Amino acid sequence: MRKISLKLSKKIAVVSSLSLVPLTTFAGITYKVNNHLNVNSIQGLILAILRIMITLAIPIVVLFIIFAGFKYVTAQGNSQQIKEANRALTYAIIGAILIIGAVALTEIIKNLVDAFSRP
Repeated sequence: MRKISLKLSKKIAVVSSLSLVPLTTFAGITYKVNNHLNVNSIQGLILAILRIMITLAIPIVVLFIIFAGFKYVTAQGNSQQIKEANRALTYAIIGAILIIGAVALTEIIKNLVDAFSRP
């Protein structure tokens, strides 16, 4: 039994040392990652994400305003449906204000960071 474990441990040692050969062989290879986003900083990444979100959010707000107008037209004097249409229009306007506020806030923060980072 002892001979088997000694032979097995020798085989394991040989296999494990051979498995490290590719790591030492390829150690000098460098790999370059291409930047397809054209973003070079965290600030630029956040601004790019915000631009995408704004591009998606503006049509949604417009659709909600159209939907609220459609609800007003189809209400035909029903007070419950008019309240629902009014609520939908209010939420659409609040969403638009939040989008404009997000853009304004990021521009303010961007200008502050730029002002403090200049020598």
